[in-house]
Amino acid sequence: MDVTTEIPAISNSYRDFRFPEMFEAAAIGIGLCHFDGRILEGNPALARMLGYGRGELAGLDPWKFHDTESQDITRSNGSQLAELVRGERDSFSAGKCYRRKDGSEFWGHLTVSLARGVHGEPEFLVTLLEDATERKRVEENLRQAEKMEVIGRLAGGIAHDFNNLLTGILLYCDLILAELEPENRLRHHVEEVRMAGEQGAALTHQLLAMARKQTPEPRALQINEIVSSTENLLRRLIGEQIELIAALDPSAGMVFADPGQLRQTLMNLVLNARDALAQSTHRQRGKIRLSTRLTEFPGDHGSGSSRRAASLIVEDNGCGMNAEIRARLFEPFFTTKKIGEGTGMGLATVQQIVTGSGGRIEVTSEPGCGTRIEVLLPAVEQEEQTCSPDSRLNVSGCRHETILLVDGHATARGSMKAVLLREGYRILEAGCGEEAFDIFADNSAAIDLLITECLMPGMSGWELAEQLRHVKPELRVLRISVHPRALEQLPVGSSPTMTKPFSGSALTQRVREVLDHHDPPTLRENVYANRTYCACPEFCSTASGSEFSQPADSGQ
Repeated sequence: MDVTTEIPAISNSYRDFRFPEMFEAAAIGIGLCHFDGRILEGNPALARMLGYGRGELAGLDPWKFHDTESQDITRSNGSQLAELVRGERDSFSAGKCYRRKDGSEFWGHLTVSLARGVHGEPEFLVTLLEDATERKRVEENLRQAEKMEVIGRLAGGIAHDFNNLLTGILLYCDLILAELEPENRLRHHVEEVRMAGEQGAALTHQLLAMARKQTPEPRALQINEIVSSTENLLRRLIGEQIELIAALDPSAGMVFADPGQLRQTLMNLVLNARDALAQSTHRQRGKIRLSTRLTEFPGDHGSGSSRRAASLIVEDNGCGMNAEIRARLFEPFFTTKKIGEGTGMGLATVQQIVTGSGGRIEVTSEPGCGTRIEVLLPAVEQEEQTCSPDSRLNVSGCRHETILLVDGHATARGSMKAVLLREGYRILEAGCGEEAFDIFADNSAAIDLLITECLMPGMSGWELAEQLRHVKPELRVLRISVHPRALEQLPVGSSPTMTKPFSGSALTQRVREVLDHHDPPTLRENVYANRTYCACPEFCSTASGSEFSQPADSGQ
């Protein structure tokens, strides 16, 4: 059926309408104002927007509708108003925060024009006011997304330099510990340095996760360890005026999740609790309590198919929430904060992470009674820690293989060389792809393994490996990167990889695995031949300056 047949025809009666009818029927707020801003008359839409009765609008002072910042903006419109009166412009617009009669606020877009009399003399101002709160929120979210992109690029650069330094710290610590006797009093100091290096690696991982540059890598985790390792960072984030209490149940158990995402979940919940305390009107000291426990998913008790759950609970004594806010708590872009103070994506991200891990969230809150948010994740069986390699190095006998080690960072390259030399390997080292290519040309028959960093000035590790395999197809390759994203973008079936930083034992174990593999690697078609290709181009310009070349064509 033709839908146009359901629309009544428009008669010529619209020609009989005059300004009063249009003024009353308009959906946008219209005000006729004096030159000092006082309202002479407003239409019903303007009255509804500002929360006043129709008769209350006349004579209201314009400053009554604005906060302090918007009053400054309004006063700055004086020059524009003068230009309007002189006829130098037809109108002007401004975005301002308006305050309704009940004290609530909204973002309005105001357009001002001038009505003139028969002889052209100015008579009154015509103002059009539109509620632009949602548009403002979308614009703010876009700006936040752009900021996150900048932070992501910065995080990639920090990861590049910091993880290279951490690689050197961890490997040199392993070398020192391997030379010290168990009773040596210096062992404790070196172990403390090594532990600090590991904590630095964890902080880099958290930074990348918060900047959305870390791909989820779920594994079995002690939920208490995640809370404990993040506790100091949380204390700095919430400030000294709020008390943070941790009550962790030793039997809380393990969950299968990405550590970065789990830390992000914890931080978002704690920051949300901090903001609730900031909005609270009571005078008692703000408190946030973190606790864990081993429980069951709601509804599973007595069902015969009980599912155990590891619980992470964040409680605060803040302002609490009513039923309406609780119902929308996890909606994307929903926030009770003022415009510009929050994107409304923190709790939406929490829900996405938790549901993606097979868990659920329980919220308990009442106005004035604080909030309790419980995250329940499926508990997994305790794993024996036999698969994690000991960080200590052991002399495992004299090796006979020759390794070409290529890394543009001198500290990282030097520490890897020292570890491998101690294992008995013969090491040929290079600081860039071009230098490595020359060394390979003179020693191709003797080289058994290529260890190469993916991100290097000039020729990338990806391109170097492909070109060397054209010369020697049976060459084994171990690719190393300071950032997981670089390794993720390698084609399926590529050679083994490692992500910095790593321990000395992890390096030697991985090298041994690659060399002892019985099936030699096959040479794949080099689809990127004669092209400079970086596996992680989005970080090249920020990793170490402009020395990294951008790919002419990524092939995607």
